Amino acid sequence: MATNGHGERPGRRRLDRALARVSDAPLREGNGLHLLKNGPDTYEDWLAAIARAERWVHLDNYIFQADEIGHRFAAALGSKAESGVRVRVLYDWFGCLDVPRSFWKGLRRAGAEVRPVNPPAFGYPLGVIRRDHRKLLVVDGEYASTGGVCIADGWMVRSPENGLPYRDTAVSVRGPAVADLDLAFAGLWDESGAAPLPEEERPGAGGIARSGDGAARVVIQEPQKLRTLRFLQLLTAGVEERLWITDPYFLSMPILTQSLMAAAGDGVDVRVLTPATNDLPWIGALSRTGYRQFLEAGVRIFEYAGPMIHAKTVVADGWYSKVGSTNLNFSSLSANWEIDLVVEDAGFAAQMEALFEQDLANAREVNLVRSGRTREVQPERPMRASDRRARRGVAGTGSGAGATAFRVGNAALRKGSVPLQTHERTLAGAISGAVLLSSLLTLRFPRILAWPLALLGSVFGGLGVIRALRASLSRDGRE
Repeated sequence: MATNGHGERPGRRRLDRALARVSDAPLREGNGLHLLKNGPDTYEDWLAAIARAERWVHLDNYIFQADEIGHRFAAALGSKAESGVRVRVLYDWFGCLDVPRSFWKGLRRAGAEVRPVNPPAFGYPLGVIRRDHRKLLVVDGEYASTGGVCIADGWMVRSPENGLPYRDTAVSVRGPAVADLDLAFAGLWDESGAAPLPEEERPGAGGIARSGDGAARVVIQEPQKLRTLRFLQLLTAGVEERLWITDPYFLSMPILTQSLMAAAGDGVDVRVLTPATNDLPWIGALSRTGYRQFLEAGVRIFEYAGPMIHAKTVVADGWYSKVGSTNLNFSSLSANWEIDLVVEDAGFAAQMEALFEQDLANAREVNLVRSGRTREVQPERPMRASDRRARRGVAGTGSGAGATAFRVGNAALRKGSVPLQTHERTLAGAISGAVLLSSLLTLRFPRILAWPLALLGSVFGGLGVIRALRASLSRDGRE
């Protein structure tokens, strides 16, 4: 989709209005945008922005490790806090579970205010599945950046085999869209502690000067809001020519899977780039069980040959681009706090497409290989398990993907025209065996199941009564 020759957005006002409605994300004009490739470039950009800070620094990241790069950031943040700049840090409790308390204490001693997001709470035990998966930096209400990059040495590695880097993508922003990115930080900061963010650290879009020609909207995903999912569904339905996706943990929800397959069936060039070596190997294996349905529908799938590709990007029709933290799986699209910048600009989209094509040059396409009556999903050049282990440079976290495992295994059991392959048979057999064993144990020893169910019912029922009483007392107090 091209511009009209004067740099103006093409005539898709109706789609733009619909995108704004489903995502609750207004379009902001006048932004300067800078695409950041991989950890080293992103870290230098972030550290330079922190060094320029005069009023405040807002940092929110799912993983903030106490390693070499983590200590560089801690030193930069601590130095600013000691100089009188207000430094506020949010980190995910689960994503930073292995970070020693002394690391956070050092930041606090320097004057930074640090809050964990969503630690376990007795009154809401299932809330632990909700994770703050955002990667966000805002400085002085003038600069902001988001993407897939966490703060850890793993983002600096290269493959010892072929020299390819750990791939990720971020974007820095100057202009009115910074206000919406800071709004996302403010909302989660307020939820994570007693004192809310001061009003002077909540800039409005109208008070931020234009800094370029880019139009962008900030999709602020919160648990159960489904804003990013609705946005992607609508974008997929409206795409006309091409839709190129990079996703590290490609366990697509059924409704999005159907949308992508329908677009490919309608002649859209749909491509998905995933890692050949996944830092969560079991998610990589599960993802591959779903390849066949996409390939048969006309979706093209590629696997990056470096140590990992962690970028979460979309570029559509040479106009719409998404850079952010949201993976295309259930936990990101439904249960987590996420943040994505969606740009509507031909120049930025051209950069995104060029970056995608660079990654394809370091990837291999997955094809359906026919052998008699059997179709096997495999890369053009098979990769041995030992190669995958050698390339794996970063350990991941698998929060919220268990439900997807059952969904994929269940899908593998459904009758189809193509025989199940080894990875599909293994997954389907394991799930079926577990269900059968549970059923037999329940028949033979009913108390084994009865007591745990009774205990769970008592706990959740009691917590429900307590929460209802608290809500009632709170309402009576206000009245």
